[in-house]
Amino acid sequence: GRSPKSESSLISHLLSDYNPDGRPVRDHRKIVYVTVEQQEQIKILLWFPQSWTDEFLVWNETEWDGIKRVNIPTTKIWLPDGYIFDTVDMKEPLVNLNARVSSNGSVEVDFNKLLDLRCELKVLDFPFDEQRCIMEFSSWSYQIDQLLHVSKEPLIPSEDTNSEWAILSMEAETKRKSYGGTHGQNNEYEEIHFLLKIRRKPLYYIVVILIPTFVIVNVSIIGIFTPHGVQGDREEKVSLGLTTLLTMAVILDMVTGEMPKSAAGLPLLGRFILAETVICVLAIAVSVFTIFIHERVLYLSREPPKWIDKWMRENTNKEEIHPLLIKSPCIEELRSCLDDLRTHLREMKRDEEIKIVWQRIFSLVDIVAMLLLLLSNFLLTFFMFRFAIPS
Repeated sequence: GRSPKSESSLISHLLSDYNPDGRPVRDHRKIVYVTVEQQEQIKILLWFPQSWTDEFLVWNETEWDGIKRVNIPTTKIWLPDGYIFDTVDMKEPLVNLNARVSSNGSVEVDFNKLLDLRCELKVLDFPFDEQRCIMEFSSWSYQIDQLLHVSKEPLIPSEDTNSEWAILSMEAETKRKSYGGTHGQNNEYEEIHFLLKIRRKPLYYIVVILIPTFVIVNVSIIGIFTPHGVQGDREEKVSLGLTTLLTMAVILDMVTGEMPKSAAGLPLLGRFILAETVICVLAIAVSVFTIFIHERVLYLSREPPKWIDKWMRENTNKEEIHPLLIKSPCIEELRSCLDDLRTHLREMKRDEEIKIVWQRIFSLVDIVAMLLLLLSNFLLTFFMFRFAIPS
């Protein structure tokens, strides 16, 4: 009987007179159609399947014991020279690729490319930014009368495999462009523009930077304007504010290392840290100003405004002193001493009352300033991130 046919003998038969330098068509006027698919993972690792028909790699299955498909090294057959423009660097993780060749001449090759793609980044909304990157794909040397690409709808992986970026969409658009040759001829090529839309995952920055910064600033504001004693004594609070500023400087240094650099301006997260720093400085300034004014009014024995004095304390009824009926030099001397002592005690009591009234006034100022700064911090954070956080 007839000896069985092997894949090796089939491949040797197909490649016996095969020339990989020319297009795989018997008629030079025929166009080779290359089907292009896109599957992507970030940074940008492209699985780039392509398929076409090679008229020189055709066999009759019945003559070769029903062999329908063989794998042939891509170095031995013709390959389309599709190239992705605007790349800073391109690597081929898989060097020794095999092509899947079917009996009807259909060839499939899964190209795998690791790209550093040149893409204009818009980072003003960092870390809630969305990016749009365009990848231009075309044949490097074959014009439209020799090779055309048929783009299939890009397939986005359903599983979430990247910890920093989420793929929103991938769209393909076919265009034709003409370029003038060096000898005046017009070279027309077909290009496929792939539009990649990605969104940064901001959870890390929210948990590590945004929330701690917001909490630190609020706690510092409360600490700066909270009395340190049950009597409402105002102690030096600048040290707490300076410690907070030092913490903000450390956080800003962390953010600087994490933020992408851009000439367009400071990203959103950096603007937020600076705004929080300004709020801390404002809280320290208000506290220092209040301490200074409080010390001056007590030093100068300033009377509080009458309406505030009347509102802040209850007036005490004056005690009526019945005059002594007995008149004598000793009694008169005693009466004079008692009057002087009563006047001195009244002045001491009035000074203490004034001190208490001023203490209450500035305690109220502290509470109002604290509430205003806390409200400002809440509103600042809300409006800065309201439109940035994706729905």
